[in-house]
Parts: sequence; structure tokens; C-alpha cells
Amino acid sequence: MSKPPARRDILRWGATSLALLGAGVAGCASAVEREVRNKSAAGTRGGRLVIAQGTDIVPKTVVNQSAQNATWRRQVFNSLVRLDRQTHEALPELATAWETSEGGRVTTLTLREGVTWHSGRPFTADDVRFSVEFQRDMQPPFAFAWLLKQLSEVTAVNSGTVRLAFDEPVNNLFDALSLMIMLDWESARELVTGAKVIGTGPFIFAEYRQGTSLRLDRYAKYWESGRPALDSVLVRMITKPEARMSALRSGQVHLATGVGPMELKQVESDQKFTVTPYDTYSSGVYLGCNVNAGPLKDKRVRQAIHYALDRRRIAAEIYRGKAQPNATPWSATSPAHNQTLADHYARDLPRAVSMLKEAGADGAELILESAQPVSKSAEIAEFNLREAGLQPRLRVLNATQQQERIESRTFEGMWMGQHGYNNLSPTNLLYSAMPYRTTQNLFNFDSEQYEKLAQTALRAPGETERRAAYDAVTEFILDEAFCCDLVHATSTAVTSGVSGWDYTVWDDVLLGNSTVV
Repeated sequence: MSKPPARRDILRWGATSLALLGAGVAGCASAVEREVRNKSAAGTRGGRLVIAQGTDIVPKTVVNQSAQNATWRRQVFNSLVRLDRQTHEALPELATAWETSEGGRVTTLTLREGVTWHSGRPFTADDVRFSVEFQRDMQPPFAFAWLLKQLSEVTAVNSGTVRLAFDEPVNNLFDALSLMIMLDWESARELVTGAKVIGTGPFIFAEYRQGTSLRLDRYAKYWESGRPALDSVLVRMITKPEARMSALRSGQVHLATGVGPMELKQVESDQKFTVTPYDTYSSGVYLGCNVNAGPLKDKRVRQAIHYALDRRRIAAEIYRGKAQPNATPWSATSPAHNQTLADHYARDLPRAVSMLKEAGADGAELILESAQPVSKSAEIAEFNLREAGLQPRLRVLNATQQQERIESRTFEGMWMGQHGYNNLSPTNLLYSAMPYRTTQNLFNFDSEQYEKLAQTALRAPGETERRAAYDAVTEFILDEAFCCDLVHATSTAVTSGVSGWDYTVWDDVLLGNSTVV
């Protein structure tokens, strides 16, 4: 049997472009939770479940949390552990047991027996070592690469045991392990380039038609006995919300993800449909400013922009009251949440006008780019900025344009998008969320003080020290205003005739136990 490639080979692969994917070679909630969420009666084995989502999938970014891949990444791939959505306790997946030693610096994991890749090859500790090293060094980067780079040792003790060692204890290792999918070393390079997708999950990546659909087929040798029940899953990319809801109402689709508040009005009173607001609160709508772009170099201009924004109007009109105005990156469930700081940029239009005039930016022309899912919020932001005396030009980017901008960090001015990592360990966001990362963030903001504040938050020993550290870094983010949140919302799914589906703390859909009727 061949061996996993050496680390030098992993590094050599580097960043690559996405090609058209052809045919691939290919955690669950409690029963009570599932019964409450799924009103429809349990279906029988077999059949196809059809999902509708508003954007195309992006396979080369599948290692990270993203709405584009949330419908399929955990059907095809497994993680070592999953996190309970309420308690955030680590629960078994491909690792069945673990223990820590040496003051929390070493974690030893026992792997599940009888797991195979979709190619038929057994899953072993060498695959875990490869997955850690590959995602530590890959491009585009894995969100927790900063944490993996702190590992001093990744050892396959034997085929079923892995040891992870750090020089210093870390407190969010299991956050990383729950997001990090296991990658097949025989095909990982093809996954990155878009030629082959092989995992250990309940479904095989069978056929992808770019911009149109993705078919997943049942993996008959899945390690969870009797699962999956479905024969296949079809993910349809339907970009227009009205078309997505029409397909759901007509019975062509069983599950629609990322359903906006305006679309919910069409189905929420119909008993045929189950509306499921996710309880993760992991979505923050933000506006960031390229600090190298014209007047945005002056933080007074950036601060004025945020005083001009009407967060309450966005929450009321776009999210129909199902979102909370919040200028900080932390959701209300985060240990770093501080309501006083969340209200820091309460709308103050006269102040915004005055600050812009003081900075000599009154009448300045600025580009405001936006992701499609938040484009309606961006229209309100554009109007607010005109009220303050600026001359913004709104551009709504498609998924390809958005990915290019993100990878190159070349937004022309302001950018509106969505981020996660705001509902678990606060340091996840400071090092993993691209808008806020201390280094190489989306908006070219670089500061030694920011890094020091983040390190203090990461190393703070007790609750009192952590609370003070979180407030200090939040105050710094608000003052510099290179990126500020607008509202915090939760994703919503609508189902009809689906039983047993679930989702992770990262908002990834789980269908291993699902049936359709």
C-alpha cells in the first residue's frame, strides 16, 4: 500500500484554481430535538431528497464554514468530533474517545474502527496526520490553520491512535477538530483543484453540474450501521428567491436553506411546511472598509460611516425583526458579548455628517460592493451614506467575483458580507474570520496592538481576565472601524416531507438519518 505524501509535497501543491467538477469517485441531535423540529411523519428507506440553495457550491473552499457548501460538506466528509449545539461539548464522530495530559498540552484520540473512504481504503491515523498537516499549510487557508501551526507534534501512534501535542495549552482545540474535515491523502490534491472528491461520509460526491446541481449517492459501506436511509440527495442551485420558494411550494424541493425573512411570509402560515430558525446565531452581517482606499485611510471617515448606518431599519425591514442590531462581531450567545459595546454605533446622522466634513470627505465618491445575500441591506446602507453626504456606488458581486475579491483582498472601497465564528470561543473569530483576522484580513488592516490584544484574549487564564480582554479587543475594533457588524441573524431552513435532518454548530446540514415522505 502507498503512503501519505511527505510534508514537502503538500506544500508544493499550493494555491490552485477551481476547475469544473465531473463525476466524483466518490453527529446527530437527540430524538426529541428531531421530533420537535420535523413535523412530518418519518418516511421509508430509499428515495431522493432535493435541496434548494441560492448559490453555487465552491468545492475548493469546502474545508471552511460557508453557506455555499453547507448543504453537502458533511454528507461527503466526517470530522473527528462534533459539538453539541447548546453545551458545545465535544461528542464522538470519527474519534470515539480522547484524553488530555501534560497540563492540557497533549491530546490523544482513539479512532473509530471499520471506517473506509469512498474508494474502499481503510481510514487510519495516518489519514488524520495528513489531514492536519494538509489543512495547516493549504491555500486558500483553513480557518484554524493558525491553531494547527502551533502544534509541535502530530503522531500516528498506531493505526487507531493519534497524538496532538502543543508547546502551550490551547482552549479551543475541539472547536477546530469539529470544523476540520478528514481528507483522503490519495485525492486531496484533486479536491483542491476540483477534479475528485472522496470522503468517509454517508454520501458519495457523484455528479456536479456547475451552477446547476450536485448529486450525492448513498455510500453502502458507511460506518454507521443502517445509514444513510436515502438513496441520493440532489442539491439544486436556484439563485432567485421567488423561484426557490416556488419549487418548494410545488413539491419539487424538500428542503430550502438560507431562506430570507421576506420569503418566509409565503410559507410560515402553511402547516405543510416546517420553518426551522437555526439556534446557532452564527451569522453576522458586516460592513468593512479597505483602509488603503482613498478617504477610508482616515479612521474618522470609517467611524462616520458606521454612525450613518441605520442598523435598526435593516433589522426591521430586511429581517422582519428576526435579527439584532449589533456593532460588535460577537453574537448574544458569545462569552465576549457586551450589550453596551454592541450599541456603540447607534445611528447618529448629525454626528456622521460633522465627522465627514471635519475629515474633508464630504461629497467623496466611494465604491460599496456587496454579496448577493445581503444586497437588500446594502441598498439601505447606500441610502444612509448618501444622507451623510457621501456619494456611494453600489455593486452586487456574483459568487465568482466575490471569491476573487476575498482571495486577493482587493475590495475597491467598502464591502458588505456575512461572517461566522462569532458563537464559540471568541479567539476563533480573531484568527479565523477573514474580515477580522489579526493578519491578512480582508481590509488590509495591520496593527501590532491588535495582535497583542488578541494574544491577551487567547492566553487569559480566568473568567475575569478573559472578560476584560474581550472588552479591550472589542473597543479597539470599534475605534479603528475597519470592520463593524450591522446585525446578527440566524439562518433559516424550510422543509416539507423531511424527517430526521439536523445541522451542526457550524450550520452544516446533516442528512445521515433523514428520510422523505
